[in-house]
Amino acid sequence: MIDQNEFRKSWSYFPTGVSIVATKDQEQEILGMTANSIMSVSLNPPIIIVSVGNERSILKHMKISDLISVSILSQNQSNIAEYFSKPNNETSSFFKEEENFFYIKDSVCCFFCERIDSIEIGDHTLFPLKVTKIQFDNKNPLIWFKGKFQNNL
Repeated sequence: MIDQNEFRKSWSYFPTGVSIVATKDQEQEILGMTANSIMSVSLNPPIIIVSVGNERSILKHMKISDLISVSILSQNQSNIAEYFSKPNNETSSFFKEEENFFYIKDSVCCFFCERIDSIEIGDHTLFPLKVTKIQFDNKNPLIWFKGKFQNNL
């Protein structure tokens, strides 16, 4: 049997970008959470997958929302990643909204998506998302490596 802590530690050696996944609740307030488990799965049509822990309170909103955004954070946004990594810190003024497109201001890249489905696997739920709009800037990303935020490797 693989030890859960050892499994987590082994994955900390794989550097990843840091993102904020966001959706709206029934009152149209924007909610977010820090995620490094995102990936591109298809170019045609453009589809990404986001993984959300089943204990996260944003999960119930993502399962019923049709619209979800993913903002990839820039190297100077570790404070935003920290804020959204804590329970019950899902709402904030870090978001910008334009024509129903909501994202983290000054991020490297933002994907605005339509939820395709939700699939429960183990202690997480996967969300395949069809990307309908992209916005990006030429900035350096925030990186998660060895259990810490890094500005570069």
